[in-house]
Amino acid sequence: MKGFLKRGTFWTTVKNIIETPLYVNSELTSMVQIADLCAYALRRYLENGEAELFNLVFPRADRRHDVAVGVRHYTDKKCTCSICTVHRHS
Repeated sequence: MKGFLKRGTFWTTVKNIIETPLYVNSELTSMVQIADLCAYALRRYLENGEAELFNLVFPRADRRHDVAVGVRHYTDKKCTCSICTVHRHS
């Protein structure tokens, strides 16, 4: 964890991580609740086309040269979802 904080990721530096990186029940930690919410928003968008929460989450994904690298959708190459469209135009 110390190395991760020191070096960051390929796309960004990591300035603050408050929570302990352990597997926990999401009811016990706010960071896991946020991750659960993001996963829920992505799943609802991809499975049901529900974009309300997705449109709040997707703009916050890590990006490199305007391409969201923190979110991918592995599916048919003809997919027209926002995630695939951004990757196709990169």
